[in-house]
Amino acid sequence: MSRRNFSPWLLAIFLIAGNPAAAQFAPAEPDPLARIREAAKNNVEACSATGESLCEQVAPKIIANAQGDSPLAENLQRLRKELAAKSAAAAEEHSVEWAMAAFREAGLDPHVEKYANPDGSVGEQHNVVAEYRGRENPDEWVLLGAHLAPQATASGAIDISCDAASVIEAARDISRTAMHPKRSIRFVLFTGEERRMLGSWAYVRAHRAELDHARTAIIFYSGCRRVTGYSVDGRSDIEAGLRDAMKPIESLGAAHFVLGTKTGTDDFDFLLEGVPTMSAFPVLMPVSVDSPMPPPNSGKSQLADLKHNIAVVAVTAFGIAERTEPIGPRQSRADIETLLEKLGVDVQMKIDGLWPLWESGERGRLP
Repeated sequence: MSRRNFSPWLLAIFLIAGNPAAAQFAPAEPDPLARIREAAKNNVEACSATGESLCEQVAPKIIANAQGDSPLAENLQRLRKELAAKSAAAAEEHSVEWAMAAFREAGLDPHVEKYANPDGSVGEQHNVVAEYRGRENPDEWVLLGAHLAPQATASGAIDISCDAASVIEAARDISRTAMHPKRSIRFVLFTGEERRMLGSWAYVRAHRAELDHARTAIIFYSGCRRVTGYSVDGRSDIEAGLRDAMKPIESLGAAHFVLGTKTGTDDFDFLLEGVPTMSAFPVLMPVSVDSPMPPPNSGKSQLADLKHNIAVVAVTAFGIAERTEPIGPRQSRADIETLLEKLGVDVQMKIDGLWPLWESGERGRLP
């Protein structure tokens, strides 16, 4: 079952309560940004207390861009209009055109990557990609992505249009700083039928030769709600590096982490390739099976949540791209299989018919 069929609250319940391998990290203590803001006011380069070369003036700039005036509302409105097309094929075509135009308006030079469907079915995928080049090691990269697909209309389905619009806005907010991290940031909007995630699967297969240069893949999955943390796909080893990259945004209250993962999401094929991977989504703290599920915000309240989400994820991506050391290694095939078994995902892969693809090397890291 795809996450698309869950509310973020029910997803959090599954990850925390329904999965015996899932666990939570305690939130970090608040860390005021007085030193950074004072340095920025005096136009002094105040580099990270962790010893990294990032001048942390960039984080307040990204946050200010995210919280200020922007075309986010108009972009979201236009995307939802395009997704209202009568056929799924037309909606996907229109959404790709929307993404190309929106990336250009954000100051980036996007392109469409076309792939034959990796499962051998008729048709092809069209992922929209834009890159913000790194200043020192541009061939190494952090990926920031979301799903770009027809909006669900069924009762209980999650609106994912917010996440595609948020990727565009994150690209705009980072590029407006005119400060480039050491490594590149790739902004990718994946197409493809939601359950099989054909777009992200095709992207990973096409870029297999360069995955050793991938620092992490961050996928938006907010469901138009406020992001309070990350699901880190079972990678407890990346916690310390991730918290370090997120130091400038500790005061934003997004430091909750969950270890669980599921199949049928755009982060999944990156996990199968051993790339440190995380999804930004609402993590309820605390959570219980009888927690009420509030309706998603609308209007100004929803827009405020999205701006918060964009600030959190954009600063995280920039921080990871700037770090001297990776937040975690790329795992070997043996390590990935051990992780799948630990999380119980191997069982779900067998139920979903995905395990033969893993065993054959059609999906996942090769031996």
